Amino acid sequence: MTNSIGAMVKLGEALLDLAADQSAWSQAAFGSDIERGPLGALKHLEKEAREAQADPTDVMEYADCLILLLDASRRAGMSPLDLIQYAQKKMAVNRGRQWPTPTADQPVEHVRGVAQ
Repeated sequence: MTNSIGAMVKLGEALLDLAADQSAWSQAAFGSDIERGPLGALKHLEKEAREAQADPTDVMEYADCLILLLDASRRAGMSPLDLIQYAQKKMAVNRGRQWPTPTADQPVEHVRGVAQ
């Protein structure tokens, strides 16, 4: 268990380092969080997600998506820890939903109109 705890600490430190580096760079290059909100980063994220779909093995496209998600969430007032905690809450919601069986490598949405 010690190795997994050490790996989690290393992961947390790496995420915080990346978020701090990205924040400083983004605000210097594109304006402070007060000057700009999250919409520009979210629109850019949409573009990068399409590029990742075009080549799902291109690791740099996934990196672009992560960087832009960190940027947009920060500009919307969330810390990396906030974002993780919201994702954990959303996972709890998703676990309580009904999901159809996927038939292809296409998006799968939860069954609508079912009490959750």
